[in-house]
Order: sequence, then C-alpha cells, then structure tokens
Amino acid sequence: MRAPNGRRWNDAGASAGQTMVEFAIVSVAFFLIVFGTVDFGRAIYLYSELHNAVRDVAREGKVGSANGLGVDTAKLESHIADSWNPETQTTHPRPGLGDATASVTCVGGCTSGNTLVVTASIPFQAVTQGFLGLSPITLKASASVTLE
Repeated sequence: MRAPNGRRWNDAGASAGQTMVEFAIVSVAFFLIVFGTVDFGRAIYLYSELHNAVRDVAREGKVGSANGLGVDTAKLESHIADSWNPETQTTHPRPGLGDATASVTCVGGCTSGNTLVVTASIPFQAVTQGFLGLSPITLKASASVTLE
C-alpha cells in the first residue's frame, strides 16, 4: 500500500503507534489499581495507629486511676496524637495522627468501678478518591475500660 505522496507505508511505525495507544488505554486502569492498593494500605496503617492510640490511652487512664493519680481527661485526649512514655516522662508524635480528634469520658464518674470510654476519629483522603469522585472517609476507633 502506498501513501498519498507515492511512498510505501512503514508497517513498523503503524504498529508502534497502535502499541502506544493500547498502553495509554490500559495504563489508566493499571495505575488506578496500583495507587488504589497503596491507598488501601495507607488506610489500614492509619486505622491501626488510631486503634492502638485509643487502646494505649484507655490503659493509661486505667493505670493512672489504679495508682491513685486520678483521670485527667484533657491530658488523655492529647495523648491520642502524642504518645506518652512514662519512663522518660516525655511525649512524641504518633505518625499520621496529628489531625485526630478525641474524647475521653467517664460513665458514672471517674471513680473506681466506673467505665472510661475513649473515642477518636480522623479524616482520611486517598489519592484515588479524587479520580473516582469519592468523598473523604472518617476512620473511627473506641475503647472502654473499667477503672480500678
């Protein structure tokens, strides 16, 4: 077959163009799957961090109550984003939990035999949500302990 200018068509060039078009079509789905997997992993990690923080704070409140130190709910709420090290009496930030909101409540009062409830939530925005038109999700965790 000849081109309009009388020269022969290059079959290799047509094949390369077809390959590029096919790659462009398939790569969109491939990259959405790859980035979706990475986002899913990030969400699991962030939820795990939030869940561990809530459990640690609930335990901290229970131990403080059992040791006669009482329950300082404001201090406990701040320890969701910052991990407390009782040995060195210092805090360090928990990765990814800077925007977490927390609440610590005592059902029936913060005295022995009553329940301490710790809840926390954090918004999670995945990279692929923008492509798919989804709104951010909120990760939530809670823990409750009986004060001694």
